[in-house]
Amino acid sequence: MNPIGKVIDRRNFLFAGGAVSAVSALAVAGHAEKILKHDATTGCSANSNQAIIHGVIVQKPVHKPVKMLTLEEMMAVAGASAPSAPGAASGGVAGFGSPGKATPAIYIRDGERSLRDSNLDLISSGKTGDRIASDLKISAKSSDYGGVYVKGLGSEYTLINADIGLAGDGPFGLGGPNSGAAADEYGSLTIRNSTITTNGQWRNATSVQNHSILKVYNSTLTAHGAPFTPDITNTAQKKQLEIDGNSRAHVTLSNSYSYFYYSTIIADGWAALSTDGSEGFVYLEANNCKVQTLKSGYGTYADGQCHNFINRCDFDVASMAAIIAGEADVTFCDTQAKCGSYFALIHSIGSSNEMGTLKVTNGEVKCKDACVLIKSANTEIIFDGTKIVSESHVLLESATSNDPQAAKAAKTRGKQVYGIHATLRNMNVEGDVIHTTDKDNRTMTVYLESTTLKGAIKDASIKINRLSKWIATADSNVTIVDDVDVSQIDAPAGVTITAVAAVSGKYKLASSGTLVLKTA
Repeated sequence: MNPIGKVIDRRNFLFAGGAVSAVSALAVAGHAEKILKHDATTGCSANSNQAIIHGVIVQKPVHKPVKMLTLEEMMAVAGASAPSAPGAASGGVAGFGSPGKATPAIYIRDGERSLRDSNLDLISSGKTGDRIASDLKISAKSSDYGGVYVKGLGSEYTLINADIGLAGDGPFGLGGPNSGAAADEYGSLTIRNSTITTNGQWRNATSVQNHSILKVYNSTLTAHGAPFTPDITNTAQKKQLEIDGNSRAHVTLSNSYSYFYYSTIIADGWAALSTDGSEGFVYLEANNCKVQTLKSGYGTYADGQCHNFINRCDFDVASMAAIIAGEADVTFCDTQAKCGSYFALIHSIGSSNEMGTLKVTNGEVKCKDACVLIKSANTEIIFDGTKIVSESHVLLESATSNDPQAAKAAKTRGKQVYGIHATLRNMNVEGDVIHTTDKDNRTMTVYLESTTLKGAIKDASIKINRLSKWIATADSNVTIVDDVDVSQIDAPAGVTITAVAAVSGKYKLASSGTLVLKTA
């Protein structure tokens, strides 16, 4: 297992600048032996559950955010010109695409309706103006047509009580006038009390891109996609993301902002609230919303340099609540999540230095598989006051990614990378921590803060503050970070915990399990 940061052994006092003299090291080791002997004479022997375990000291590394290349820079590296519009990347169908040139029912260009670029025949009722449309009824049954498209500086448009229905497969790509409602190129679109439904692949109910803003209030967005039977094994990308489908209800791209309030977002497959092609920055926020994927797919996705905030929402998803790719983050607050596979999948999309961040405060998580699966990725994970129930009884698990965009193990191995850091705070939680698969590429450290963890730990480090406790439910092997009272570690009879610490020893734990300490 590769070290992260500076590791200081209490016996050897190894610093970045080198070791102290052998005489000093022996003196320290002798002092540690005297401490153990003293404990034995005071009733705190190696067979007691009241002794202090001296763990190794690990200095947590400092993460330096990775600058993501712009779309133009990425294409320049590939020796090609950037397309006119961002298309699918890690969050969707592989490769770059174009959203096509569908004619919308309403085209707002630079603050005014463009009748030349609109198809008013798609509108059966409602009132339209340069700034607002109310009670619209739009229906289109061909991929040649879209709903409402707001584009250009000075375009600030509001839809009230709209009913928009689009059918037919869209052209390959994301966003643009092919969507039910879209903002593009510095446009701003607000949707209130509306229903937008799409049928057909590559048909977004809503989209926002190119420095634009979308706000959705009290509305229902649905992307049925084209009918499909879930099969995550039939393409490379479906295997990597472990989802199926062909259309996303919403997508935010290229330096844009999206906000959802008291709304329902539904997708038959692939994605409900998606991000992609950030080109440096994307922001997505959902408040008091209901988010569903019916056959397969995730609730929300944070692609590189995307920042997603989910507050007081209800997620009922066929696959995972969130996917995080590369240097991106998702924050959940007071959210209920029922997940058909994982709660979160975190994976790498290129650099061995990039880091994904998952923060969850309060709320409740129910999942069938591991709560969080980390594929060849560095990550910061924080659960604070969250109720977690995993049917697989796995809390955290690492794996090696099969994504060709992931940092290759051969390039990661031997490097000082950030690793996996998971903090469990203010919780009573059950589930195993398994780091066996990716242990040669990065370390995993679990921090217990005012938390009781009940579960086995395989090939990870653990740091336990004085208000926490770990109960191993099966044989475990860990590294103990910093000092901990042995009474804070427990296991039932027949279970052995093997731990790397600053001093060796053997303890019989309170529930008759065994703790074996070794120094390497």
